[in-house]
Amino acid sequence: MKINDEIIVDIEKITPTGEGLCRFGEKKFVIFVKNSLPDEKIKIKIISINKHFARGQIVEIVEPSDKRIKPFCALYNACGSCQMQICDYNYSIKLKEEILKDIFKNEKGIILPIIKSSKTKEYRHKVQFPVRQTKNSKRVLIGYFKENSHEITNIKFCCMHPQIMNKIADFIRNNNIFDCYDEKKQNGLLKNVIARISSSDNSIILTFVLNINEKKFKLYKNDVLDFARKISEEFKNIKGFFVNFNEKNTNSILGEKTIKILGEDFILQKLGDKIFKIGAVSFFQVNPYSAFELFNVVKENIKENSTILDAYGGVGAIGIFAGNKAKKIVLVEENQNATQMAKENYELNCIKNYEIFSNDAKKQFKIFRNENKIFDYTILDPPRSGCDKESLEDIVKISKNIIYVSCNPITLKRDMEIIRNFEFEPEFIQGVDLFPYTYHIETVILFKKGERNERN
Repeated sequence: MKINDEIIVDIEKITPTGEGLCRFGEKKFVIFVKNSLPDEKIKIKIISINKHFARGQIVEIVEPSDKRIKPFCALYNACGSCQMQICDYNYSIKLKEEILKDIFKNEKGIILPIIKSSKTKEYRHKVQFPVRQTKNSKRVLIGYFKENSHEITNIKFCCMHPQIMNKIADFIRNNNIFDCYDEKKQNGLLKNVIARISSSDNSIILTFVLNINEKKFKLYKNDVLDFARKISEEFKNIKGFFVNFNEKNTNSILGEKTIKILGEDFILQKLGDKIFKIGAVSFFQVNPYSAFELFNVVKENIKENSTILDAYGGVGAIGIFAGNKAKKIVLVEENQNATQMAKENYELNCIKNYEIFSNDAKKQFKIFRNENKIFDYTILDPPRSGCDKESLEDIVKISKNIIYVSCNPITLKRDMEIIRNFEFEPEFIQGVDLFPYTYHIETVILFKKGERNERN
């Protein structure tokens, strides 16, 4: 087998990255194929090979799956953000359940059916658009990067976020007065437009990411303010404008400094009987409809009158949602803007029995361990990369139970093995679909300390 060879293969299953997996030849060499479904016979062209696997591109679908449908988005092939539009929603959930069963194949009888999203379109209430310009005509492009590239798909209509964002993006596209960022030359002012939208009242805060530092902003401040006012006159539900400064040529969308230039500091998001302030750079679940289901899984598995450690707690959302069960909530969050908003959210929801530590989580876990603090429940909601080994070794010493919320089941499986070394066992594995029509799966595991560890 070599590059550009065309072969016919049978797709066995979907991988955690949403690709179809097949095997070729006597040695069953693994090949990954995008946009394929299990049980399909496909002619592919080999586009890359390494020591362990190859990748193939579909030439012809010889025998399509009876689950295959035409993607409902006209930009499906150009964008690449919604990998599972080639099948209906219910089948995509079945595939995600198979992914979880494959990752956690040694866990028998504890993998629960995935909780579906009540909304499968217009569910993304945080939108991050890179902004660029064409080389010659200087036409403004706003959309998403094509998969594994920095080439923008100019998106005028996306099914997955509230449609007001299509209108706002188009307004910016047609009225922009700034040079847009050029990655090769590393010049141009406007890099990204970020929106936070409340599903409760449709209020919006917008953030412009600029390719300058705060000192240089005085040269552009009046023009930026004028443009912000012009947008707010057109869209009355925009409540606040922010500017973030990021002059680094990296994959990080945001720089370290964000300032408000107009309007309100936050929007309000309701989930059940709780209400949350969300700022321009606050972490909050993208899909508020499924966030309610996710938080409910956590809440239902906490006993009354418990002490709760809300680690990587952000604006306090999960802990507050479970607050009625808490004797005390202790939040750990490194970002000071988030901890200030968490304090406001505790007060907003009439929760008095809380304590906030604005500190690096790894350092704070060690402090708690040295102080011999023990929490009835530790809620972990770390970044996609998961927790490091040292942090987990401290967490197991300060926790009776651990509720691990993860957006990456691969790193969750890795961390599970570390937690298990300390005599904690998973009670259940619950998937929640926060990202319909993508391969992403939010997963919750409740770990309980075993009898052996209790005696120690």
